[in-house]
Amino acid sequence: MNTETLSFLLTWTPFLLQGFLWNIFIAVCAVALGSLMGAGLAWLRVTRQGRIAAIAERVSTFLRGVPTLALIFYAVFVLPSEFTLPGSGVALHVPQWVKAVIGLSAAPLSFTSESLVVAHRAWRRGDIGAALLFIPTWINVFLISFIASSASSLVGVSELVSRCNTVIAATGTSVMVPVYIYCSFYFVITALVFTALVGRFKTSAFMAGVQRRLTQSHARSSNR
Repeated sequence: MNTETLSFLLTWTPFLLQGFLWNIFIAVCAVALGSLMGAGLAWLRVTRQGRIAAIAERVSTFLRGVPTLALIFYAVFVLPSEFTLPGSGVALHVPQWVKAVIGLSAAPLSFTSESLVVAHRAWRRGDIGAALLFIPTWINVFLISFIASSASSLVGVSELVSRCNTVIAATGTSVMVPVYIYCSFYFVITALVFTALVGRFKTSAFMAGVQRRLTQSHARSSNR
């Protein structure tokens, strides 16, 4: 990479970095929304029987098999761009990033539902270590959603990939390869750092202490 190209990339870095922050924000919102709804489905599956539990399981299974991009497009083209608050006449605009969050939330929803059910079963049989595996694996859901957030560029969200396309359109296709390579490092480096942190978290003294205390608590409750 020559000096001119490096200077060009540095010039556009603040603009691209703002898009990268949008990727992080969208991923956090998608994981938060999906995890809350997934926890609700898991609760129905372990506390209810019959039709309600079966419907919750089918919803989780269905969303796990639908491509994220398809869900994003579905959210963008089916959900209204604005709606009026009942009784007030106030119209609220629904931005594209909100629809992208809804589409991206399906994967963490399904994962949370399935993993919490597995963790619950492990807990009931006394395998606390297996139950606690939910925590680091759930953290990895953020990484998956973070990478998938680049798909929101296809529906008009001004995140990193979208801003790459803006830079290329404004300056010419001769910078296409350097720009895309440069922006890919944002995702690659973040993924490597995040994976390393999750690995350390799994083997940390904190996790070992939590597992020990929960094992003791579970043993005491079982002996009552």
